[in-house]
Amino acid sequence: MSRKYFGTDGVRGKVDEFPTNPDFAMKLGWAAGTVLSSAGTKEVLIW
Repeated sequence: MSRKYFGTDGVRGKVDEFPTNPDFAMKLGWAAGTVLSSAGTKEVLIW
């Protein structure tokens, strides 16, 4: 069975259940920040 973490509208899953637990959120934020900063992005909107 394949797990799908991302959909067309963003990250999918219930809060505080695998995989959207605090550790996943921290790693996702870190990865997004790394990719965006390497692309020269200075501002990010989180909605």
